[in-house]
Amino acid sequence: MKMINKRSLVTLLVFSTFLIITVTSILMFSQAYDSSIALIHTIIGFTLILIAMLHLKNNFIALKNHTKVKAARSTSPMNFALPVAAVITITLAVMSYYRVPPMEFVYKWGNVLRATNEKPESTELIYTLVDKTVEANSGPTLKVDLRKGNYFTWPQYAIWVEDMEGNFIQPIYVTSKIATNNFVNKVTKVDSDVVFNSHVFVSGDVDLATTFEAGVYPESKSERARPESLPVFLHKNMQSSANQKLIPDGDASIADAYTGATINQSFLLTSNLKSNAQRKFKLRLEINTSFDFNDYYSSDRFPDDPIYSGNGYGAQPSLVYEALIDLDAEQPLYSMNLVGRGHHSGKDGELYNDLENITTAREIVDRILVEVK
Repeated sequence: MKMINKRSLVTLLVFSTFLIITVTSILMFSQAYDSSIALIHTIIGFTLILIAMLHLKNNFIALKNHTKVKAARSTSPMNFALPVAAVITITLAVMSYYRVPPMEFVYKWGNVLRATNEKPESTELIYTLVDKTVEANSGPTLKVDLRKGNYFTWPQYAIWVEDMEGNFIQPIYVTSKIATNNFVNKVTKVDSDVVFNSHVFVSGDVDLATTFEAGVYPESKSERARPESLPVFLHKNMQSSANQKLIPDGDASIADAYTGATINQSFLLTSNLKSNAQRKFKLRLEINTSFDFNDYYSSDRFPDDPIYSGNGYGAQPSLVYEALIDLDAEQPLYSMNLVGRGHHSGKDGELYNDLENITTAREIVDRILVEVK
């Protein structure tokens, strides 16, 4: 007598692995999960695929019957399950790919849930490695080691090189949304009278689901302009650019070799300079994140400023970090230090030194080191 029924075993394995996948999916959607949860989800997911193939083999005839539109007997009704299932699946996939608002809302809701939950204490450091070296460049290689801080919540940033007089030399890395002005998604307050005076994503004082509604920016690039995002870099890039445009209106104003997606982890970025012409130069990084309000930079601080009080939710202004690099000093490692902030609504490209009202924005990054080769 057989001790194990193969069909029962396969069915129970499908059920148990599906149950684990369901739990880990919910955790990964709503919590700031670590690599252990991701590993469980991945291993059990592949196991489920293998078991599902066995289940499909055992039930292939039944599945084939489900796909038939015309019934075997003329008196039986037509079965349109297959085309309906195909239409539903394709529609959901297409809507998700093109970020149709209902799908985008679910995605952003998950981001908000993960950011709202307190991050578990962990000594694990996860780094993203990015290589942006250009073969044609003959200058020194720079390795920027950025360790994210407690408030590293989907920031925008740019890294670039200036000479000692402050003239723009070249970009090192610029997030693609800044490089192309490709800000697509926006949120608006349901009640315009609501005032924020703390970090919206991590304070837990705001009911995000009822406070905001999701939307999409217009097609016009000029209407997506976010000059308050990185004003120091944007004005500096404009001054060095032949087209003199602060906000790009279509094609990238920065070469693709220096642009990329927003890296949402600590990262180690490798790049190189075009030449050795500058023996001494400034390496700068400007970074900013939305919704990081505080008591001073509250949402009602500048009511007559249409940019700050608009739907960009700039909150605390961008921060600028700097390292003064001397290629002749034979110093291999530098620390990038906080040297100032940008204008709260991007009115100009000045570097402001008053930082007394900056709070959580100081913890967007933990530290930045630069290795020079």
